[in-house]
Amino acid sequence: MKKNTFFYHRILFYIAGLFIMSIGSNLFLKAALGVAPSCTMALTLTYLSPFHSYALFNFLINTSFLILEAMILQQFGKMQIIQLCLTFSYSLFIEFTSYGLFFIEPHSMIAKIFLSIFACAILSIGVSFTISSGFAVMPMEGLVKSIAAKCDYSFGSVRVCLEVLFTAGSALASFFLLPGMPSVGIGTVIAAFLSGNITNIFSSVFHKKINAYLGF
Repeated sequence: MKKNTFFYHRILFYIAGLFIMSIGSNLFLKAALGVAPSCTMALTLTYLSPFHSYALFNFLINTSFLILEAMILQQFGKMQIIQLCLTFSYSLFIEFTSYGLFFIEPHSMIAKIFLSIFACAILSIGVSFTISSGFAVMPMEGLVKSIAAKCDYSFGSVRVCLEVLFTAGSALASFFLLPGMPSVGIGTVIAAFLSGNITNIFSSVFHKKINAYLGF
């Protein structure tokens, strides 16, 4: 198969990953028990703003990550432009898929917890798609990677520190400015503990088939 064909496969695989991630993000919103740590600030701002557009603030937060990444790397090149386009696409998918999930309305706590677990699984599978494609990284991962390289820390350590920082900041803002803490909850804990493991399991199970499709 031609090299260009594999390139298009990777782009399609990445876009499919973003679409799947957007479904997972909206399922977290439906569960209403908090979102993934890296998304807590976007949801907090959504509640504080009169616009109430999670997709918009997701885009703004990711753009902020991208700007910080560019400042650390001291460059804004082709890769950053690609990341910006991917961030915009992801935000559009979040807005679009939210309308298709209107029928999901969990009422009991058990149903909400199970929906949060399901949301985490869907989000993690989407993340696995984007990682496996080898095409590009989202601004959050780009920021973590740039900080890790600059400070000579491990990628995992930097990511954990940033996610804890975002979650703590969102929890404080929610506590003082909002009734309850709608951005941080059991769903956030579920995402923090399960997302990485689910991503790794999915990637390992389908590793050969994915690599064959992508030409690796």
